[in-house]
Amino acid sequence: MPRIATKLAPAARGGFVARKVIPHDVRDEYAKLYGQRVEERLNTGQLPILLARAKHREWSSEIETRIANIRAARKGEGRSLTPKDARALAGEWYQWFTAREANRWPAEVWDDHRSRMIEELEAAAIANGVFAGEPFDLLDNADIRERVRPVIADEAKSEQFLAAKRLPLDSASRTMFLDYVARDFFAAITLLARRARGDFGADKWAEQFPAPHVPADATLTPWTLFERWVEKAKPAISTVDRWRGVFRKLEQDFPSAAALLPEQMQEWANGLINAERSAHTVMDVWVRSCRTVFGWALEERLLAKNPFVGWRVKVPRKISTRETKSFTDKEIEIILRGASKVAVTSKSTAARRWCPWLAAYSGARMGELTQLRGADIIEQDGVPAMKISPEAGTTKTGTTRIVPLHADLVAQGFLKFVKANGAGPLFYNEAAKVEGGDPTNPKKPRSVKAREHLAAWVRGLGVDDPAVSPNHAWRHTFKASAFRAGMTEKVIDAIVGHAPASVGRGYGAPTLDDKAAALGKFPRITFSRKG
Repeated sequence: MPRIATKLAPAARGGFVARKVIPHDVRDEYAKLYGQRVEERLNTGQLPILLARAKHREWSSEIETRIANIRAARKGEGRSLTPKDARALAGEWYQWFTAREANRWPAEVWDDHRSRMIEELEAAAIANGVFAGEPFDLLDNADIRERVRPVIADEAKSEQFLAAKRLPLDSASRTMFLDYVARDFFAAITLLARRARGDFGADKWAEQFPAPHVPADATLTPWTLFERWVEKAKPAISTVDRWRGVFRKLEQDFPSAAALLPEQMQEWANGLINAERSAHTVMDVWVRSCRTVFGWALEERLLAKNPFVGWRVKVPRKISTRETKSFTDKEIEIILRGASKVAVTSKSTAARRWCPWLAAYSGARMGELTQLRGADIIEQDGVPAMKISPEAGTTKTGTTRIVPLHADLVAQGFLKFVKANGAGPLFYNEAAKVEGGDPTNPKKPRSVKAREHLAAWVRGLGVDDPAVSPNHAWRHTFKASAFRAGMTEKVIDAIVGHAPASVGRGYGAPTLDDKAAALGKFPRITFSRKG
């Protein structure tokens, strides 16, 4: 049967959504297992497009695996397990379930849940003529197990677990796996209640599980995992640059990657918070980077567990010291007056002279501007414009957009400056390509250095409020000014490179003429440029 394609689309309130139709031949079984009969829906939340696409791929793959497992079970197909394999798989389920459900409910709720499950078990026992017995003793009875098995499978989310592992089981192996899970389920609920009461003592129940079949590698350290991840995932240079210090510190504190425990890592993360490093930074950079790399190592079967899941660092709500993230009128004048006074004698002075003005009239990301080449300044259908493209460097969305140039930029002589500098980079000196190098310590592109130098220059002008970004604030400033000038939100988003606010707004994208006509409403920024 052909694969059911899905499309990731912008959501009305930001982020992205997708829908996936459930094939007719599996709807009954799918609804029983997962609660949805006709279709599944995904809402990524406020994620950048690249992360949203990754989440969409994972979501779509899991649903397809669920469907494949249902069809395989119907045909009596699937993987066969030995008793030891089934016990080890149930142990993996136990770790997955207790990590997934951690911190979800208070202890009283877990206690109540356990009582209700015991009632289900006792009802199954009475139906088989057994009127007394402890839960684990009752589970020794094959008839009782058969009656309670569907309930346990549902409450334990066992099908979701198998789907996540992309592991269809044959009928006999699935039964054997669920019979182990039935016992582990009561232990899991007891553990979750204990953890909810603040008791993080040793989990004796988990000691009985066979060790997962993961190749032992005593040489694996946090840093070697990071090296392998960089080689395989090929992340952005900025990501590598920001995360490398995390793994140097982790390796310094914990030389073995395989021996880390979740409680230990939570304590380590909390200890990173200090006067220079906020809880938000620890959670957003340190924990997130470790969770990503160790999660990859788990998928690659380099490790048996990810010690960075199942917990969070408590992040207090940020206190804002400014009403908006835009520049004030005074800050705008300081920066643009300073830019107008710059004499262009080099690429770096050219960046100071032109990039603030380009940002003020386009809301483009400063990194998109500092990487511009002469070849990216074009005239299309009689409209002078700049082509913001991944060909010049990196763009956040990986897409190209054409942005018209405001008439004031032309009047100031920007096109003459471009013509005099040729087709190459406008704001940085092109460097010769060097082969090799350390992928975990990559050299920053010169356009990135130009962006950083520009931010430092703005701070030096006196725009030094730490609550406002010296580069990124132009995006907020432009959007606010454009809205006040009567430009529509759809056109503004097309100019600055934001995703449409809804699926409907994604249709009929504004043309270059539409954007140029709208930008004509944007007022010329005036002040004495000689003062």
